[in-house]
Amino acid sequence: MRALLLICTLLLCACATHQQTPSLYDTFSDYESNTNINNIEHSSLNYFSNKLLSKLNLSNPEVTEQLLFKKYMEKKSSNIEAITNNSGCLTINGYDLENMPISFNLKYIKSEPRWLIDEINVSFVNNKEDFSETAKCPNINNN
Repeated sequence: MRALLLICTLLLCACATHQQTPSLYDTFSDYESNTNINNIEHSSLNYFSNKLLSKLNLSNPEVTEQLLFKKYMEKKSSNIEAITNNSGCLTINGYDLENMPISFNLKYIKSEPRWLIDEINVSFVNNKEDFSETAKCPNINNN
């Protein structure tokens, strides 16, 4: 009887769904799909850390435009991420509207239940050979 109970318990545990934290790129894709000029001020708390937002005046249209940095990249080429404990770095390489190479280097922090962008760096690089092949955070000390 104990063996049957043990087997049933193991089966139930194996069938239980484990909700996994989305990848940094999945989080970026969510931001990319669900933000626009009409909702960025309201939805910013879903995508950006309090530390980053506390430095900004969200009532200033130029600042809210900057939170829509996603629009600088027309086509994505690659992405690389690295996560350690409660922070992570995401580098997205791609091309702007004029087909010039561009990279986003983003630092994320874990804020249950999601990742939030804590630092942003948009780099206009000289050519695609300058694309990073490793995830980089914007902070100079972490590159």
